[in-house]
Amino acid sequence: MSACQTIRRKFLGVDTAPLDIHDWRDRLLTAILMVALFMGTLTAVPSIVQAWREGQKAIAVVDLLALGWVVFIWRQRTLSFHVRAWSLLAVLYAVGLVLLITIGPVSQIYLMAFPVMAALLLGLRAALFALAVDGVTLLVIGYLANADFQLPGFQGQSLAKWAIITANFMFVDSLIAISCAALLRGLEKSLERVGRDIAERKKTEALLRASEESFRQVTSQVPGVVFQVHISQTGARRYSFVSQAVQALYGVEPEDVLADGDLLHSFIHLEDRKRLLAAQAAAFDTAAPLVIDFRSVGRDGVLRWLQATSSGTVSTDNGLTRYGIIIDITERKLAEAALQANDARWKLALESAGDGVWDCDIPQRKMVLSERFKHMCGYEHHEFPEQLDEVEAHIHPDDLPRLNADRRAHLDGITPTYANEHRVRCKDGSWKWFLTRGLVISRDDQGAPLRMIGTHTDISSRKQSEELIWQQANYDGLTGLPNRQMLRDRLAQDIRKCKRDGLSVAVMFIDLDHFKEVNDTLGHDHGDLLLVEAAHRIRHCIRDADTVARLGGDEFTVVLPELDSLPRVEQIAQDIIAVLAEVFQLGHERAYVSASIGITFYPDDATDIDDLFKQADQAMYVAKDAGRSRFSYFTPALQEAAQTRVRLTNDLRHALTNEEFKVFYQPIVDLQSGRVHKAEALIRWQHPTRGLVSPAIFIPIAESSGLINEIGDWVFRQSAGQVKNWRARHQPDFQISVNKSPVQFRSQDNSLQDWFEHLRQLELPGRSMVVEITEGLLLDANPEVSRQLVELRQAGIGVSLDDFGTGYSSLSYLQKFDIDFLKIDQAFVRGLAPASKNLALCKAIIVMAHELGMQVIAEGVETEEQRALLTQAGCDYGQGYHFARPMPAQDFEQWYAARTPTVTA
Repeated sequence: MSACQTIRRKFLGVDTAPLDIHDWRDRLLTAILMVALFMGTLTAVPSIVQAWREGQKAIAVVDLLALGWVVFIWRQRTLSFHVRAWSLLAVLYAVGLVLLITIGPVSQIYLMAFPVMAALLLGLRAALFALAVDGVTLLVIGYLANADFQLPGFQGQSLAKWAIITANFMFVDSLIAISCAALLRGLEKSLERVGRDIAERKKTEALLRASEESFRQVTSQVPGVVFQVHISQTGARRYSFVSQAVQALYGVEPEDVLADGDLLHSFIHLEDRKRLLAAQAAAFDTAAPLVIDFRSVGRDGVLRWLQATSSGTVSTDNGLTRYGIIIDITERKLAEAALQANDARWKLALESAGDGVWDCDIPQRKMVLSERFKHMCGYEHHEFPEQLDEVEAHIHPDDLPRLNADRRAHLDGITPTYANEHRVRCKDGSWKWFLTRGLVISRDDQGAPLRMIGTHTDISSRKQSEELIWQQANYDGLTGLPNRQMLRDRLAQDIRKCKRDGLSVAVMFIDLDHFKEVNDTLGHDHGDLLLVEAAHRIRHCIRDADTVARLGGDEFTVVLPELDSLPRVEQIAQDIIAVLAEVFQLGHERAYVSASIGITFYPDDATDIDDLFKQADQAMYVAKDAGRSRFSYFTPALQEAAQTRVRLTNDLRHALTNEEFKVFYQPIVDLQSGRVHKAEALIRWQHPTRGLVSPAIFIPIAESSGLINEIGDWVFRQSAGQVKNWRARHQPDFQISVNKSPVQFRSQDNSLQDWFEHLRQLELPGRSMVVEITEGLLLDANPEVSRQLVELRQAGIGVSLDDFGTGYSSLSYLQKFDIDFLKIDQAFVRGLAPASKNLALCKAIIVMAHELGMQVIAEGVETEEQRALLTQAGCDYGQGYHFARPMPAQDFEQWYAARTPTVTA
């Protein structure tokens, strides 16, 4: 350690450069104190002695106190920097003040040190404060000197002259102090930048050390030699990193390789050295990745097969830096050599047996196929691909998932061998069946498969035979329909699925009525033609998911899975009966048959397949006994319901002719005025034996049977005639509402033109009628429905939306369609009470309807309180038992005549 460093460590406590301005100031203060002690000791002691001898004891005492105070400050290292700094400044000021008073203006230099030192130690603010103190001090001293105070050294000094001296002093002192403060500020910024640079450099160095340590840890776990080498344009090699594994692979230390760039290349087998150098030279020209196998003989004398994998980047000196790894592949090379020795004999033996041979490189996804296999598929040598993905493109798409699953099971070690049957597309576009067998013969150290070999055996003839046998065993030879065995299998599958989903399965037995007569009179050939055509017709009546089978003779069976409604079963049965009742053209002959159908259900009737077949067969005979050309249910409960439905359907067909339908009218009252100029037409069926049948019962039957159109037209004509009568006798603006079923809107047989023509014949305007529809009809988004609503609007017929609020209640259709009246469902009206939620809902519906330009009709008004609340809420019309029940036209006339001019509003 130098003498300079020893002094700095002893007196300053450090031997490095300061890191920030505070450190620098602290060191500056220490240095100033040292200088003050040193100079004070040299000058103050003689000055004190001299002043004492000359009788200037005050000066001697001041010098002594100042020196003692400096010594005290220097030794009190525990005091804060600011305390020590201000103490030093106070000493400088005191000494300067005393010397100014005792000696005179010549001692102003001591006061000048006060702001300069303040600027260096504490900054600009402290310097300005010190300058202010100096200025005040000088002015006070000058004033006292001219006020008859006896101050030595000030004789003959006028106040003006002293002011000039003070101003000059303050200018110089300010210039020096402020310059020192600015210098200090610049030094502070420089130190901050240096500090940041040092911190960043230390952080970067720490991250670099951590990264290098992590890299060393990773490379120590890699089963191979990891290296980084720089190759100059002249071919000189210099390794900058070699992992510790080089010791096990070559028998040398990493330091040896770092010192000698040609050391590893000296171990390369002489027969491989030229090939390896040529490959490296080619990779050097392009900086391309390089993978090469070669032999090497290390210092232990053992011959090893090694594989070097590296990639490169061009360095700044136009050389090449390569990064890579060298691994030992000796065991793999020995295994490949042993396999290659047996390949020729193996392939010759297999191809002699008529099989194709394949060899698959699994990591490269490359499959080499023998010429024998290519010729089996009609391809030439160069026409069949070798990449596994392209080979799989020739596999039938239905077979590929299973092939991949079987192969994966073997590659993962789940199955001892690989075997799969699949179809391969031949050159002519046909498909040929192959049995592929294979075996993994090579895996790496981690167990991953490397190579797999196998054979292709043509099994097309066997598959054709199996298909024929299976077809004969499961399908009817005449119609091509499933036979009893296939039917049982499919029914079992449908039952399992429906049991899981909680649905039903219907089983239909179909027997052809009068088939025996056709067969006996026209012959069996014509009978067979009829059976084939019957099978074709039945198949077109069912869905793809349904099954139709022939059990033998003239009996067919239909299975309908995933049922959720009875009407669909009935519709299919009716369709089958209808299509089989049509004429059969059998060559030059014509024949007629009908169908009797028995129906049973899983699980309602039975859960066993044989029981279902027996029950369907029994129900079919019930249909035959009932007169043929019909269907019958097995279950007594369903049979009774179906019979009732059939009877009602038949009765409905005669109801119009027998004038069993009646139209009842229920008044619709204007709640604000009490006037009655509207009514709703409601159909009633007076059955001759059952009495009054509810519309809720017979309307669905009319819809499913197609009678709804006739019934709807009849109601419209009756209502139109009635409104013409009442307009003439009671109110010229009387209006009647009729309900139109969604089935009527969707029916192809329905036409509004008949209605419009009827109104023209009666000379009635369209506004005399209103058509009531449901919310579900609007949500159906059927173009035919939209077209008819537009036609009603163009004809002037009003549209009323019935039962609003109970269905889907989507507000979008209120904007899309022109609606004249909105009817609040009676479910909301029934619970009306002051401050009730139903009242709030009704008010909201009324306000919304009015804002959209619609009038509101409340259904089900049964009490005076309900009427009053609806009137107060602004509802336009009311309808319900509070006013009147639905009644025949004659009773409506009497009710209307008996009323007062208006209903109390």
